[in-house]
Amino acid sequence: MKPISLRPCTLFVLGALMTLSGCASIVNGTTQQMTINSNITDADITANGKPVGRTPFTGLVERGSKTSLTVSKAGYQSKTITLASSLEPWFWGNIIFGGLFGSTTDSATGAAYKYAPTTVEVDLEPAPAAAPEAAPAGK
Repeated sequence: MKPISLRPCTLFVLGALMTLSGCASIVNGTTQQMTINSNITDADITANGKPVGRTPFTGLVERGSKTSLTVSKAGYQSKTITLASSLEPWFWGNIIFGGLFGSTTDSATGAAYKYAPTTVEVDLEPAPAAAPEAAPAGK
């Protein structure tokens, strides 16, 4: 009887692990479900300058490491916040199994990051009233 070579089995297992591990962009995508609320309804929401929707909002927001979220409405002071993000756990598996290519792709597309918390409350304050124009002196 011939001994069974472990080499094909080892290659099969390694290939399966690489396939199943995937990368963050494949597993979780480049967007994340977020809820954005405000004390003012129908306020415009932009993420990194791109329109996202209006408050109250629940939907997809592009992932990234430094995503700026701006909430604005006429008659109110706009407010910009940076969403808190952390590295997605799948990113580490991708470095181990996928190497530089997969991790670079995840970083470039924002898929390497996840937002926490996924619900954000942004309160707007009324814009200051414009000062009345002064009457000309001497009249």
